[in-house]
Amino acid sequence: MIATAEDVGIFLRALNDGSLLNGDEQAIYSSIYEYEHTGWVPGYFSIAHYHEDMDTVVVQFVSTTGGETWGTANIIGGKATAISNIVYNRIVRILRR
Repeated sequence: MIATAEDVGIFLRALNDGSLLNGDEQAIYSSIYEYEHTGWVPGYFSIAHYHEDMDTVVVQFVSTTGGETWGTANIIGGKATAISNIVYNRIVRILRR
């Protein structure tokens, strides 16, 4: 699948505002899926969440290539993934202000 950050944001918003699925479909879909996304493939990490409290979708795409990983962050994606989560959470805090 190929998508831009805007495409992902539009899709997540449509899932949450009810414009994509009818009521029955929405009930089934929401019972098996959270309206968010995190993903990792070699060289790439993404985070996309709908934040209902501020009616906002925040999308972050990150290159995970290059550099070295550090100790406890040496998990899927290594350092870039760990830092991505920190930056993402800071962006959300700023938007909430």
